[in-house]
Amino acid sequence: MASAGALNKAASAKKRLLKESVRLIQEQGLGGLSFREMARRAGVSHQLPYHHFSSREGILAAIALDGFTDLDDALVAAAARYANAAPPKILQEVVRGYVNFALKHPVHFSVMFRPELVPVRRHPEVFAKARASFGRLLDAVASCHPVAKRSDPRLLEIANALWAAAHGLATLLLDGPMRGNSPRLSPAALIESATEMFSEAGASAKRLSQKRSDKLSAANTASSSTT
Repeated sequence: MASAGALNKAASAKKRLLKESVRLIQEQGLGGLSFREMARRAGVSHQLPYHHFSSREGILAAIALDGFTDLDDALVAAAARYANAAPPKILQEVVRGYVNFALKHPVHFSVMFRPELVPVRRHPEVFAKARASFGRLLDAVASCHPVAKRSDPRLLEIANALWAAAHGLATLLLDGPMRGNSPRLSPAALIESATEMFSEAGASAKRLSQKRSDKLSAANTASSSTT
């Protein structure tokens, strides 16, 4: 059995390797991710990364796990800071927390939602954290619609729409076209305006009171009646 000192040393080495892998991607892109270079920068043997991560997918999955863990923590903290506010305000802060996380952790954000890089169902810990972080958004949406059952599929639709909006905003800010089109744009002001608009739309009770009449809903109904 390994001693406590040996376990601490291994954990420290793994942490350094993860940190250096993120730096490599930040500096050189995903194509620059090299186990040998990670090891050199972390000050460990060139074989040690394979012991901890076994493969390129393994190190990217570890980055994704760190990302989803930090995202979940950020969304929980955002909701907690405004626990006494009205539900739409809490929803806005959760959405804002998502965008701010992406801007603060661009490398993690670039890996977390790339199934060709990290098939999350092959990595149960990553999958669980991804679901947990999405659950924070769903909880914030549900709190805006207390008369709706938690199982109402329209709550899930609203949460996914808000996720798409926040993800799109973060991606445009990170990739640059938005700033290129509007060089005087204040990212902070934009995030404030956009998240306010997103949350107001998501908190609208009208979405849950109106009858479903769109073609997709009709198609789903027809499909379910024939199965």
